[in-house]
Amino acid sequence: MSSKSISELEFYTITKNSEIWKSVSSAIMTIIDEALFDAGPEGITFRSMDPSHIALIDINWPSSAFEQYHCSSTIKFGVRIDEFSKIIKRANSNDSIEIGIKDNNSLNVKTSGSGYLRNYKMKLIESTGSSSPLPQMTFNSKIVIGIAALDKILNDVGVVSEKITIDTSNSVSNNKTAIFSGDSDRGEVKVTMDANDDKSNVESLQEINVKENSKSAYNIDFISKIIRAIGHQLSNLVTIEYSSNKPLRLEFLLTSMVRIQFYLAPRIQD
Repeated sequence: MSSKSISELEFYTITKNSEIWKSVSSAIMTIIDEALFDAGPEGITFRSMDPSHIALIDINWPSSAFEQYHCSSTIKFGVRIDEFSKIIKRANSNDSIEIGIKDNNSLNVKTSGSGYLRNYKMKLIESTGSSSPLPQMTFNSKIVIGIAALDKILNDVGVVSEKITIDTSNSVSNNKTAIFSGDSDRGEVKVTMDANDDKSNVESLQEINVKENSKSAYNIDFISKIIRAIGHQLSNLVTIEYSSNKPLRLEFLLTSMVRIQFYLAPRIQD
């Protein structure tokens, strides 16, 4: 597209492959049906809470992370995220994605690669929702772990429980071990992971830092959905932060530039 044509658009981006858009749209779909994006000269942001007010997603996608980016003023645009995701998922991994908005009426999506070009136009929607505030809190425990390892832990605990309890108590772990457990009327399970000195092993527990003993339980289904949505093609690691009976925070860095934060309210202990 020529520079003159781009300047006529309110918003225009190119990404060199489709995987980031796939992860972003899939992550949003875990909590909400309609997505309202904020775009400006610095990039794209998104923040929303699920209808039950249990989970919140915050996304920051800087303009520098795009192959090409144009947005001269601040705009908002809404899409039905399931429809948008279906379009993005039609693209192959290495296909480029061009997205443009003109006159704030429709979203133009073009995917191209290997001589195959798709052009879609989808109607933008108006959203009456307002952006939820980002939780302002400090955390007592921090864990950096491989996404594949966390997914394995969630599946192991999920065999017997709908919630997962995370325990990083200094008295138990000497600041080197994290315990993940669950229980129900079907039984109990406990998974113990030690921090691995081999940081090249991205499927291990990479880091653990405990300022104060922390133990809290969270819904497995919410965490599993966001882990599956992000995948591990663009990010191998996830940072977990939490405190006793306080919200859980997960942070993913896609290609080291696109930041996705996921907050989840604690489960009340029985």
